Amino acid sequence: MRKIFLLTLLIVSYLSTHAQEKGWAVGAKIGDPAGLTIRKYLSNDKNAIEINVGVYGALWGLRGNYKSGAFDGAGLSFNGLYLWHNEMSSRLKNYYGFGVQFTSRSYYVDKTLNGIQYKDQTPATGLGGLGQAGLEYFLPSSPISIFGEIGAYVELIPAVFYFHPQGGLGARLNF
Repeated sequence: MRKIFLLTLLIVSYLSTHAQEKGWAVGAKIGDPAGLTIRKYLSNDKNAIEINVGVYGALWGLRGNYKSGAFDGAGLSFNGLYLWHNEMSSRLKNYYGFGVQFTSRSYYVDKTLNGIQYKDQTPATGLGGLGQAGLEYFLPSSPISIFGEIGAYVELIPAVFYFHPQGGLGARLNF
């Protein structure tokens, strides 16, 4: 554990001495979905492409109705977004964007067999649209930024117009 901490400290130190405000950003988000976020700023500094991989449905919708059954647990999510950025001050920016999200999660359907009731686990892979907006603050003299965002996922396949709110807080290392 100590070696991992020291290695992480060395990598962050190296990247912070070679950091730029724009280029790439890698970070983590706590929320829904929670996980890893990777952002590539485009050459015009007003747009970016972002990819997120993480846990889906752990905060909002851990349990809830879905198709002919109900969720009872979290799943995995992968999404890609195209973002527009606006500078509010030298350190504070807002952003918004749209993209596509893939989800993989099981739901449970109540069934009866020979008079015995049970819950049948059914895997579901979803595909839908995603909208997101957020605020990002760049710490002074540091490659670290902190952010908060909200959004919504609207599934199109297999549950047409299934709505799931999303959002969270996180930090990014910009280099």
